[in-house]
Amino acid sequence: MLQENLNKIYNAGKFFEPESEQNTKPTPDETKPSNVKRKISVVKAFIPEQENPFKKKVDALLKGIEPASAPATAGKEEKPVPADAEVIVGTGQDDIGRELVAGKSIYVKGDVGDATGYHMSGGEIQVEGDARYRTGDHMSGGKIHVLGKAAHMTGYYMINGILRIDGDVVSFHKSAFDFDNKGTIIWEGEKIWENGTKIKPAWTNLNVQEKIAK
Repeated sequence: MLQENLNKIYNAGKFFEPESEQNTKPTPDETKPSNVKRKISVVKAFIPEQENPFKKKVDALLKGIEPASAPATAGKEEKPVPADAEVIVGTGQDDIGRELVAGKSIYVKGDVGDATGYHMSGGEIQVEGDARYRTGDHMSGGKIHVLGKAAHMTGYYMINGILRIDGDVVSFHKSAFDFDNKGTIIWEGEKIWENGTKIKPAWTNLNVQEKIAK
């Protein structure tokens, strides 16, 4: 029975071959058989899936699609979270890293409040988001890295250490650029202060003078 059905499909296919494959063109008087659509759909049903040309095109397109990658942000330093770091979900808390000492590290996933790193003498604080007032307040060592923005009075009475802000700064406190500050300040990827001395030409290029709070 199966062979008989296949023979019928084969014969039907021969009878309804596309015009481009026939040796002779039909005359104007010939009428197109009413079951052409049905015959074509039946033949399509017997096309093996792996030989289906439409499926091959779709598969080829899907293989060519690469996962979207996030654009690199200028000035940002990609750094893995240390295994022993204290991880904090930042919701704007004040005094994060207060009196932090060497060998300790804090990683904040979010924003921080005022006085981040207050009186820290060592260790490291990394903030994924933004920081508010007085970032680096009286810091005498260690490193603070803010990947976002910082608010007013950044570097408030900073004495030493490394203060890095990747985003905009509303204002620096004038004491950050006092010769008593032996630390390093990096802003938007440029070193603008180091060991009690302003660094040129970055100082002029970034208009730091306009950012100093009076």
